Amino acid sequence: MASKKRERKRRNAEIQRAVDEMRGIRRELTQAENSFDHMTDPNQMEACIYEINALRAKYNCAVIDMKKAAAPPPQ
Repeated sequence: MASKKRERKRRNAEIQRAVDEMRGIRRELTQAENSFDHMTDPNQMEACIYEINALRAKYNCAVIDMKKAAAPPPQ
């Protein structure tokens, strides 16, 4: 019984970590998009585009991690 409780606690901590990571990435993505909206230099705009694409890929990985963490344990 203690083992199940420990496992549940570990899973909840893993889920919370994934949620926190997603929130942080989302915040960074919003900042990058705002920067892009105010850019006038073409080179800086291109850099913002690369940053936004990288953050989107990172966010997608975080979503996959979250789904894995939230999936019911195998029986």
